[in-house]
Amino acid sequence: MNRNIPAVFAISALIVLILCGACTFLPSGETKEGGLTQVTIPVETSRISFEEAKQKLEEYQIKETTDGKTVYYIIAKDVDESGNATSWVFGINQGAGARLLVLDRTGWTVFPWSTRVPEIIALDRVVSPNTLFTQNKAAILTSVSQTGTDRRDLELQQGTYTLTIYSGSTNRILTFNATTGALMTQI
Repeated sequence: MNRNIPAVFAISALIVLILCGACTFLPSGETKEGGLTQVTIPVETSRISFEEAKQKLEEYQIKETTDGKTVYYIIAKDVDESGNATSWVFGINQGAGARLLVLDRTGWTVFPWSTRVPEIIALDRVVSPNTLFTQNKAAILTSVSQTGTDRRDLELQQGTYTLTIYSGSTNRILTFNATTGALMTQI
């Protein structure tokens, strides 16, 4: 057994040398300036702006129909201070029936939507969430906890934005006119 220890040690040392040499070896013709080099990799944000979501909705096609999409309901999940969200849900009616289209960074997910369809949302007549947050920053920020662990969901239906701020065990609800962005109520 003792005779195998030097052989195992020699093989282990050889493997370490090979691995270390592979990390520092440069193919012929390449030279490395001394030191470490910082590599910058662009990181795609996990949040989606309202404008991007709206554009993707316009491009989205449902195979069974070529009719236009009518939007009745929108909800943005986990909205940041700029009005960007981790996911957008659009309640639409398009030829083959009502559906909920959910957009996140992985793409679209479609669910059947069996509900009484509310009032149509004219996307070109409502203020964007970014404008809404900028215009009402004071009212929204006074609702933010000091821990910074708040989560905000923004819902749009029947001409009203409803912002729900979840902070620990308490919730705050603010409603805004979707056309003007004016604060209507705080609960």
